[in-house]
Amino acid sequence: MKQLITNLTLTFWLSTLSLNANAERWFEVEMIAFEQQPTDSLREDFSLVHPPIEGKRQLDLLSEGFNTQGQQRCLEGDPDFDPRPFIQQMSNAGNSWGCDASHDYIARYDTLPVSPYADSQEHMDNIYLLSKQQLKFEDVLKKLQRRGLKPILHTGWRFPEQSQRKAPFMKIFAGKRFKSPVSQRLLDTIEQNGYLGLLDKRFNIQTEADEDHWQLEGLIKIHVKHYLYVTSNLDIRYLMDDGDTQKARMSQFTRVYSGDIHYLDHPKLGIIFQIRKYKH
Repeated sequence: MKQLITNLTLTFWLSTLSLNANAERWFEVEMIAFEQQPTDSLREDFSLVHPPIEGKRQLDLLSEGFNTQGQQRCLEGDPDFDPRPFIQQMSNAGNSWGCDASHDYIARYDTLPVSPYADSQEHMDNIYLLSKQQLKFEDVLKKLQRRGLKPILHTGWRFPEQSQRKAPFMKIFAGKRFKSPVSQRLLDTIEQNGYLGLLDKRFNIQTEADEDHWQLEGLIKIHVKHYLYVTSNLDIRYLMDDGDTQKARMSQFTRVYSGDIHYLDHPKLGIIFQIRKYKH
């Protein structure tokens, strides 16, 4: 009898341990980011210079999806996604080319796809993107387009319940590429071996450019402390009437409820999102 009680106690303890190990709640978030329509009544000044957006424990899930789509366009023979150097493309214009998965196809985009590719997954092992089939905002997307609004990102991901300290920042980037201005300077390479005339000078041209940027860039973090909290720090770039590039910052900290559809508003950017329970 004593042995039976011991076995029952051990079984109960192991089952409790198993339940605690699997008690971590999971959620999925779906979001659409879109350009706001320009308005003549807008008088806000976005010329304020903000510090770079930073966050510890950043997680980039979008790059793999965008790169996979670029590789597919390469496999389909799209010359814009030919990974060969330009000189090789010109000298072997009629030849086929390889489309290695390790190539940086994102560098070939002028405008990123609205939705990054993802395989359909159903697990709670690690954070992962939702596939197009798992997204549920298709009707919302169509309503925005009917109103003349332009979505630039439609995606989502599944994630576990985590504290503010442990939750990662999701890296967000989307839309059009904004090329950085290129400057050139002459490098005087004259060797000082006595007097040389001006005609003997040799110059090299060095090209200098900063990193290109995307129309939308920033970080989003979702953590749980009794409620769900969303921290968003996003930059939206746009062209001014004089052709210069301007950047506006959207920074918000929002408490939300699962299942509700929420809206983050900015004169240059709108975000619609919903956080849903996953398997609990």
